[in-house]
Amino acid sequence: MSIQVTIGTAPCSWGVWWPDGTPSRTPYNVFLDQAAQAGYKTLELGPVGYLPTDVEQLRDELDSRGLSICGGTACYEFLKASSFADVRKDVDDLCKRLLAFDVHYMMSMDGTAFAPGEKDKLTEAKKRTFGIFAEMGRYCRETYGVEVLMHPERRSLIETPEELEELIDLGLSICYDNGHFAAANGGWQRGDRTALDFLEKHIDRIPYLHFKNVSPAIRRLELEGGLAPDDPRQDEMMCDLEDGVIDYEAYRDLLDRLNFNGVGIIEQDCPHATTDEAFAMAKRNLKYLQRIRLIPQE
Repeated sequence: MSIQVTIGTAPCSWGVWWPDGTPSRTPYNVFLDQAAQAGYKTLELGPVGYLPTDVEQLRDELDSRGLSICGGTACYEFLKASSFADVRKDVDDLCKRLLAFDVHYMMSMDGTAFAPGEKDKLTEAKKRTFGIFAEMGRYCRETYGVEVLMHPERRSLIETPEELEELIDLGLSICYDNGHFAAANGGWQRGDRTALDFLEKHIDRIPYLHFKNVSPAIRRLELEGGLAPDDPRQDEMMCDLEDGVIDYEAYRDLLDRLNFNGVGIIEQDCPHATTDEAFAMAKRNLKYLQRIRLIPQE
């Protein structure tokens, strides 16, 4: 097989969405311990402030566990910014931290969540925000050699094929989260190829993958009108990689045919999992990708 995926994980897979470790409240040292014990070798920084921001402290923490960094995340309320200048200092700080580890990928997304139809009223604000993304991409590339990768997220400013293609036309590349893309645009049947088709069409602008999967039962409820936007079951939309709508063996075959050589992060959304439950999921998902030979056996 010609596929080459540098596999990693992220604090998100331990239920960490915010700098204070919520919602799971997993201590950062426990996350690092368990990520290494599960068999991961590289990881994303996650929300700024969760892992130590002091470079030497973080380096010591990583080196002692045989871990490395593969990317960082700039998730701000870009929609509220009047210009790139409003977030430049935060972006500068993150880029400098990434370069200290010789890392050149920075994922980015707007942190605003929308109810259905709400985004349609934001034509001018959306245009301004996409312009900020484009300026940030140029700035990071020219100043630091860091590539900004836009991340799709269901019910966010970036979720549809058209929105991603608009960003591509603005000169940006994509961190392709197949689970969020499928949950925003695909069907509920197992084997749905929505996520695969977009990847194939735009592979030349997708150097970095987030591996997720979508619960057929929850997605079906949503598509058939049985799942309100504020229904707590929305948090169960993502499931283990083996159990969802996306056929990962077909995904593997597509990546192989496309000669994919890049990063793949197993990023499980599990906001209600305990630390130990998240640890078990992280191990299951890694072993599954090894079993189907999407990544090599250790």
